[in-house]
Amino acid sequence: MANHMISSKLNAVTPTYVLPMHERPLAPVPIDKEIPVIDLGEERAVAAQQLVKALEQYGFFQVINHGIPDDLMDEAMEVYEEFFNLPVKEKENYAEKEETLYTNNPKHHASKEHKYWKEVLEHNCNIDGQDKQTWPSNPPTFREVIGAYSSEVRKLSMIIFDLVSEGLGLEAGYFGKGHGQRMFVNHYPICPDPSSTLGTGGHCDPNLITICQQQVYGLQILKNDEWIGVEPLPHAFVVNFGFPITVMTNGKLKSVAHRVVTNKTQARTAIGTYFCPANVVEPAKSFVGPENPPLFKPFKWGTEFLPHYFKNRAVYHAALEAFKINA
Repeated sequence: MANHMISSKLNAVTPTYVLPMHERPLAPVPIDKEIPVIDLGEERAVAAQQLVKALEQYGFFQVINHGIPDDLMDEAMEVYEEFFNLPVKEKENYAEKEETLYTNNPKHHASKEHKYWKEVLEHNCNIDGQDKQTWPSNPPTFREVIGAYSSEVRKLSMIIFDLVSEGLGLEAGYFGKGHGQRMFVNHYPICPDPSSTLGTGGHCDPNLITICQQQVYGLQILKNDEWIGVEPLPHAFVVNFGFPITVMTNGKLKSVAHRVVTNKTQARTAIGTYFCPANVVEPAKSFVGPENPPLFKPFKWGTEFLPHYFKNRAVYHAALEAFKINA
């Protein structure tokens, strides 16, 4: 691929990044000040109820007082930004690896012709830390900083899981501890025409939970069939649950579609941490009974669900159709 997209000197969006008219972000989108901000320093029962209410109403929330040091968040952002500022040839050393994967050629969900206006770096964060050897060695502090950061975000995920379990009336530890963890970091260069393209198209997440650090505006979520913007709050994390929560709660909670728009004046880097189910995904027993029959068949997340997701992710909720009991 020609690397012209990475250049901030470009004064027009090249045709491969120009999306079909119905997908372009043409209408102005308001930043919604009502998207819940949950203070994890609050009394436990209060925070648990606030989290569940946020998931019911928006499917997204932001967390503050989460325990991860501000300076570690800043260092992680700086390290990833430094990586994306490296020469393309150096970044492309990671283009063919399975454990750590870089691309500046991310394809549109449903099209061979169109591409998204971003670069992506993704890598595993195994609990034992053995995968660090596959991570970039440049910037020199990458492995140390991201190792510490990913460990802290894992702790935060367990806090959120426990609070959501409590708020939903599930048994303690329902979500378990053995989740796969993967960093999925998107870098969106300055774009000369944000109305003609997207950084990431509309989709729902396949994983159990996503914890995202952002500094620059770009994230939008779908509510009542309208896009609304998520305001970046300093040192907060944006959190959303993916398709497995719909199955686990037997349809009570939904995974919410979201997308990312580009920016004419600022590049944007978003650090996403994905946690993936380690076990079979199925409706929790407390959400199933004589009056609430199970809506979904149990499935193995990695081998049974993911193939459906990758075939159908452009149609927001299609990935679960194959697992509906009355399908």
